[in-house]
Amino acid sequence: MKPWKNVFVAWILLGLLTGCSIKQDLITNPPANHRELIVLLPNPDGKVGTIQVTTNGGSQTLQIPGQSTQVEDFSKPPTAPKPLDNNEIMSVFGPALSSQPDPTGRYVSFLLYFESDTSKLTRESKEVLAEIVRTIKNRKSKGVYVAGHTDRLGTAVYNRGLSSRRANYIRDQLLFRGVKSSALVVLFHGEAIPLINTEDEVAEPLNRRVEVIVR
Repeated sequence: MKPWKNVFVAWILLGLLTGCSIKQDLITNPPANHRELIVLLPNPDGKVGTIQVTTNGGSQTLQIPGQSTQVEDFSKPPTAPKPLDNNEIMSVFGPALSSQPDPTGRYVSFLLYFESDTSKLTRESKEVLAEIVRTIKNRKSKGVYVAGHTDRLGTAVYNRGLSSRRANYIRDQLLFRGVKSSALVVLFHGEAIPLINTEDEVAEPLNRRVEVIVR
């Protein structure tokens, strides 16, 4: 899937525009040189409604979970609906989803912490793995987002590799415990998204982490 750089995402449809038989209109006018990607996602119970995305040039209707449309020019109609699979949705929206409030319990988030400069979990975090697996199985989740992070000890390039090793270690642990590979999306951010802001070359245990989001 092509990377979505310099994309203006006006709305992430997380069931806010869904329902059994509700039809919603979404009128959009993107700034110049930006694109909008609109995706329809179901409610946790699987129910989904219909939305109509409208520009000056026309409109498109989304009514199937995972359908998407793009708006590149307000004078032109949105593109024809196109299905996105879970990996594509999480690849584009994973970081945004992880920062969203979750008043309905649609997503469950876990933090796993690591020893300094390793992909070795702390003792406390080892116990969290079992809870993550139970949550995935109880929710029959088909979307599990795994994101690796580091503190600011070491270079940015090194830390990007370290965050990848941490994320892939957790992926392997979930696979070993029976989670299907098709449900997993792995991303890594190095030192770029800290929980605790620090100066360079400062050790911070809370930044040495992998976040697991279970949909």
